[in-house]
Amino acid sequence: MSAPRFDVIGIGGCAWDLLGRVARYPHPGEKVPLLEFREQGGGQAASAVVSVARLGGRTAFVGTVGDDAAGANICREFEAEGVDTSHLFLDPQGTSHLAFCAVLDASGERAIFFTPGSKRRLQPADLDPEFLCSAGCLLLDTHHPEAHVAAAALARQAGIPVVTDLEHAVCCIEELLRLGTHPVLPERFLLEHTGETDGERAAIRLLERYQPRALVVTRGVRGSIGYQDDEVYHQPAYQVDRVVDTTGAGDVFHGAFAYGLVLGYDLPTNLEFASLVAGLKCRRLGGRSGLPTREELKELWRLPLPEAPLLQ
Repeated sequence: MSAPRFDVIGIGGCAWDLLGRVARYPHPGEKVPLLEFREQGGGQAASAVVSVARLGGRTAFVGTVGDDAAGANICREFEAEGVDTSHLFLDPQGTSHLAFCAVLDASGERAIFFTPGSKRRLQPADLDPEFLCSAGCLLLDTHHPEAHVAAAALARQAGIPVVTDLEHAVCCIEELLRLGTHPVLPERFLLEHTGETDGERAAIRLLERYQPRALVVTRGVRGSIGYQDDEVYHQPAYQVDRVVDTTGAGDVFHGAFAYGLVLGYDLPTNLEFASLVAGLKCRRLGGRSGLPTREELKELWRLPLPEAPLLQ
C-alpha cells in the first residue's frame, strides 16, 4: 500500500441542489415568491469532503453521477473545490441525484424534495483498496450499502478510522454500525434503531453492542454529545448571528469531525471544532455557500491549522 496522501476520503451520495428561501410554505394551489435562489452541490459525504477541502485538507470523493447536466455540475464543483474525483464513476445510462430545498426565512429550517436519479450504486468491485487505504480517515454515508461495508472493512484492516453518517436503516446497517470506529449519528436515528425513548439509554445500548472507539450523537440546535471511555462530553451548538439555512449542517459536522481525527484532536476538542464549522455553514443559503475557509477559521479557532495538506 502507498503512504497516505489524502486526509479524508468520502464515499457516498452527491447531489445537485436547487435552493429557495421563502417567507412561508405555500398552501396547495398557492404561489409563494422566492426571496433568494441558488444552485450548488449537495449530498452527505460529498458536502462533508468539500468542508474539509475548504479548510485546507486533501480530500477525495468516491461515488456515482449520471450523464446529465446535474452530474456535470457536481463534477465541476468538486474540481473547483480541489476534491479528487478520479474515483467518481459516470453512469452513461443514468441520471443524477437532484434536490430542491425550500428554506424558511425566519428560522433557516428546510423541507427537501428529491429524486435519487437512476444512476447505479457503487459495488464492492468498484473499490480500489490501495486508493482507499491512502486516506487518513474514511467517511461513509448509506447511499451505497454494500460498497460501504467493503470499504469500511478494508479501512479497519488497515487501521484507518471510519466515520459513519447513518441517517436511516439500510440493508447493511448492522455491518456499518459494527465497522464504524466513530459513528456520528442523529439522535432520531439512534432512538429508532435501538427502540429506546431516552437518548442516553440509546447511546449506552449502541456502545455496548458495537463498541466503537467513540460515539457522537448530534441533536441539531441542542448541540451534540460525545461518548468515549466511560466519559460523556456535552457540546452546545455554535451560535451565529443569524441562521439563514440549516441545509447540510450535519454533513459539514461529519466532515469537520473526520478532519479533526486526522489532526489528532481528542473527542471534546473535536466536538467543539465540528460544531464551529457546522455552525458557520448556516450563515448562507445552501450546504456549501457558508462553509468557512482555512483563512477564516484561523481567526476563530483556538488551535493552529496546518499550513499545507497534512498528508503528502
